[in-house]
Amino acid sequence: MLKSKLRIVQADCTLANFEENLERHIRSIEAAIRDGADAIAFPELSLTGYNVQDAAQDMAMHIDDQRLDPLRELSRDICIFCGGIELSDDYGVYNAAFMFEDSVGRSVHRKIYLPTYGMFEELRYFSAGRQIETVTSRRLGKVGIAICEDFWHMSVPYLLAHQGAKLLLVLMSSPLRLSPGAGVPSIVTQWQTIAATTAFLFSCYVACVNRVGNEDSFTYWGNSAVTSPDGSLAACAPMFSEHSFDALIDYSVVKRVRLQSSHFLDEDIRLFATELERITETTHRG
Repeated sequence: MLKSKLRIVQADCTLANFEENLERHIRSIEAAIRDGADAIAFPELSLTGYNVQDAAQDMAMHIDDQRLDPLRELSRDICIFCGGIELSDDYGVYNAAFMFEDSVGRSVHRKIYLPTYGMFEELRYFSAGRQIETVTSRRLGKVGIAICEDFWHMSVPYLLAHQGAKLLLVLMSSPLRLSPGAGVPSIVTQWQTIAATTAFLFSCYVACVNRVGNEDSFTYWGNSAVTSPDGSLAACAPMFSEHSFDALIDYSVVKRVRLQSSHFLDEDIRLFATELERITETTHRG
């Protein structure tokens, strides 16, 4: 049964400065390799910063772009997940998660649900992804990747888990939102609840990698965490400061949890698909 050491990098980044952010990635990856990590994950848009606005087109790059060569070379010894702006073959611009392993760019996940409300305006600058597919890592097994808002839509983890992902990796750039009252901000407890519930319902690991720091009027709160398949917290980072930690992803735990409670295995996906088609047709006719 596969066991892997996953390093979570709760990092700050510099807005619209690819070279500086890339150098930070390189230092973190080299340290993780020295420490024997099998995989490393960075936050959403970790190579560019979040609020790039009109600079998104200028910063977009194909996963095979030579500027990403240092990450490809380092991926000989570790699997790398990081956030960037992808330029697709047909010149679409996407908020994306890049995966590098064995010296090649293995995959790109394009953010599907682009928040455009309140402080967010992603649809002004990015196209939306249209596929929910797992990726397979030699070092980490089958992984489902989501980017921030994607994980607030249950269809995303549902479809990833039912394609065999036993680790759901969520790259985030979640800022604080003004809310009344003291104590832990509501957005923090909401994310904690979503991660724990998702891990429990699908009996899989959930790793949320959030950024920290300030960018324009945004303050990112961090508190990156890995949740076990039973919904319990396995490891987490502090709020508001850069931090890295390692989590053991042990798929024998997934086996044990699913044998104890088969609610995920008992899910009738054919019934779900049939009923979803019926609802869709009824809504369309209506």
